[in-house]
Amino acid sequence: MFGHLQKMLQGAMNASPEPVDEAARLRLATAVLLLETAHADSEFSDAERTAIHAVVRARFGLDEADAAELLAAAQQARWESGDLYRFARTLNESFPLPRKLAVVELLWEIVYSDGMLEAHEDALMHKVGNLLGIRLEDLMALKRKVQGRSAS
Repeated sequence: MFGHLQKMLQGAMNASPEPVDEAARLRLATAVLLLETAHADSEFSDAERTAIHAVVRARFGLDEADAAELLAAAQQARWESGDLYRFARTLNESFPLPRKLAVVELLWEIVYSDGMLEAHEDALMHKVGNLLGIRLEDLMALKRKVQGRSAS
């Protein structure tokens, strides 16, 4: 387990990863952004923790152990890096617009997983949207979409 974790972290930190590491690098970058979003309001609630775990499992088709390993690697990368921009840049450079929009929708799901939108979370979402080249109209449309689902 630790060998795979180490390999994923090295792939995330490497400026020019091998092609076989690209999928792992993108999963890690997405997971880091999910965690950063959950921590934006300085509170990582059980609802957010559960939502992130569910999103990671569903989005990447992972079992419990692999999801936990990815999130542990993402947490470590987040702490070691302290650089949200690098992870957003990884996704921006690798994903076409529809995939970036899908990531932003996942981020909004995490924001609303605890039932409320904090100012820090909203500001972070605008920053991430900008870093991913998402138009404000699209960012707000995804916000309303997720907000509507979470209200029901």
